[in-house]
Amino acid sequence: MIQWMVEWPTWQLTRIAGIAAYLALFGGMTLGLLYGYPFLKGASKISVYRWHSRLTVAGTAIALLHAAVLVIDTYTPFTWGELLLPFSAHDHPVLYGIGSLALYGMLLLILTTDLRPRLKRPLWLAIHMLAYPMFAAALLHGLLAGTDSSLGVVQGMYAVTGGATLLLFCGRLIPRKPAARAEILPGPRRPDGSRRQQASRGSDAS
Repeated sequence: MIQWMVEWPTWQLTRIAGIAAYLALFGGMTLGLLYGYPFLKGASKISVYRWHSRLTVAGTAIALLHAAVLVIDTYTPFTWGELLLPFSAHDHPVLYGIGSLALYGMLLLILTTDLRPRLKRPLWLAIHMLAYPMFAAALLHGLLAGTDSSLGVVQGMYAVTGGATLLLFCGRLIPRKPAARAEILPGPRRPDGSRRQQASRGSDAS
């Protein structure tokens, strides 16, 4: 059984899993960003949130597989200690440490999302904001530590996904116009000389 496992193409498997995990996290990140845009409403907004959650969980699960396969890899095997303790790897400790931190961060996000009803909103929001540096760490880890990053198509994939995420993030920073509030306008006079008030939606038109 052990011999059969070590004969797997483990290095190819962990590379494929790493890229698949990154792409799933990219999908979850972009949908999470789109969720905050005002053009999404109703059923579409709910669907986007569900797929955001599914892709985030899937990406984290695949990232766990990506790390676990390194233990049985024969090309450059890692110990459990090197995987669990950031920056302790024998090969490129900083780059692999960044990957470990990204994985821990995503696990924390998933856990606190499940615990959201029990957490105060400011605390949950502060933790959830870690998604941005965690995604950046995953991108940096994949780009600099991945052995496929020398390929033009892989470099292009990181450039497109990183650029798209940055654009969506910048779009979220643009101030939104507050919803027009109803204002009270004087209506026609009553017989007793008082005015009846009527509500009208404010307009930006001059």
